[in-house]
Amino acid sequence: MSTDAERVPSETALGDRLLTLTVGPPAAGGTFVARHEGRVVFVRGAAPGETVTARLLEDPQEKAEARFWRAEALDVLEAGVDRVPSVWEQAGVDGVGGAEWAHIALPAQRRIASEVMQELLRRAGVSSFPIEQVQVEPAPHDAEGLHWRTRVRYAVDAEGNVGMRGWRSHAVRPVGEDPLSAQSIRDLRLGEWTAPEGTEAIDAVAPSAGPASVVLIGRDLDPDSVEIPESWGDADVAVRTARELVALRGEGTVHERVGERMFVVGATGFWQSHRRAAELLTEVVETTLRAPRGGSAWDLYGGVGLFSAVAAVQVGRDGSVVSVEGNRRASHLAAENLEDLGQVSTATADVTDWVRARRGGVDVVVLDPPRSGAGAELMGLLAKAVRQRIVYVSCEPSTLARDLAVIEKKGWKVVDLRAFDLFPHTHHIESVAVLERAEG
Repeated sequence: MSTDAERVPSETALGDRLLTLTVGPPAAGGTFVARHEGRVVFVRGAAPGETVTARLLEDPQEKAEARFWRAEALDVLEAGVDRVPSVWEQAGVDGVGGAEWAHIALPAQRRIASEVMQELLRRAGVSSFPIEQVQVEPAPHDAEGLHWRTRVRYAVDAEGNVGMRGWRSHAVRPVGEDPLSAQSIRDLRLGEWTAPEGTEAIDAVAPSAGPASVVLIGRDLDPDSVEIPESWGDADVAVRTARELVALRGEGTVHERVGERMFVVGATGFWQSHRRAAELLTEVVETTLRAPRGGSAWDLYGGVGLFSAVAAVQVGRDGSVVSVEGNRRASHLAAENLEDLGQVSTATADVTDWVRARRGGVDVVVLDPPRSGAGAELMGLLAKAVRQRIVYVSCEPSTLARDLAVIEKKGWKVVDLRAFDLFPHTHHIESVAVLERAEG
């Protein structure tokens, strides 16, 4: 890859911690690759093909022997074809860290994300599926990638200012209009509010049913110190301390509707962030799981029961579904959410430990692990236990690629792999892989 670093004398550039770089392909994590005198530099805030002035985030004299450096683009000397005016001014240089591709055209974001995912699959050695077919798809009816985020965690500094942390920084930055968040979250105007002493973070939720939710988080935060501002309207409000969740208004839960079914979710519990994600992923799992009538299914990392409901309909009343979730609160809510489905039972347990303890097999499995993925041991256990099909829902392509490579070696193949842009203007990718036993 070419570099324009020679335009600036090396000692001057390093002494000022500034480099002139020509940026090349994307890297995992939302940055782009440049080179300076043979050393890789991962650059944030750039786009492919650009020449930029970038500021090193490490002291080069202290990091002289490092294999790579990290940098942030300060000035664009030659813009790339993918650059557009940023959709979020506060996500630029020294800004918030939650929209690292806000300056890149949305179709280009998806092309770049596809390249990243394909490269991760190749490096992991996934071989049973044509990798070039993996293309990141937009969520239905998401033309601009704005106002999609229904769950936002805001940071709070020592003075009570509410914002978001900067990229690779603990500093709390202003959020401005916060254009990625749902309108009901923006209407709270949290960035204009001063949080009470002891507040460390704020969770804001815009559920699909019912009012918005605000949870103030602080280990020693006194619930009695919270005065609910008028700008929050009828939003539910709670305080999460080191000891408990105290509901000030509402019950400390939110309601999410998917199709005809309502799910109760803890106000600080896990649910997909994109406003269309739960519906979209439910449709994909419903189409691909194909649990046999009267058969058996496991929903691993089952949360509050979203995919268990899909599996329950497919196996019918004579079948069985087990939802396994490590979080006690989420597992309890799953039992309540699915209490009308007698074929569903819930287990609160570490997923790998639970599967390891099973003595019988299962027809199909759907799993939706955290970013760390399922891991080699669990994939090996599933390779032995599952008779027909595995549907793997992932929010982290690097760990998905690793896990797919593991199970391929155990005699399984990837028969379908779809990727979705459920985090527009960021580098994150949601995907669904469908696995079956290889013939022979």
